[in-house]
Amino acid sequence: MRMNEALLALTEAVRLACLEIECYYDDRCRGTPEGTIKRLTELLCNKDMNAAMALVLGDQESPPMVPEHEGEMHHA
Repeated sequence: MRMNEALLALTEAVRLACLEIECYYDDRCRGTPEGTIKRLTELLCNKDMNAAMALVLGDQESPPMVPEHEGEMHHA
């Protein structure tokens, strides 16, 4: 999986999760807590999402690529 594919997969999962939550609160959908949690789990807790998150997050303990210095301004 490439970075752009991972970002697309994560974005789509968040979009679908938001729709599931909206459906839960919409009387026309009549979502149940159990059904909503089940669908959210299927969307967000799977090997594809885990792989995408691992790719996007990488090594969280590594320092930033460009260190930030307070009060320091760069002019072009």
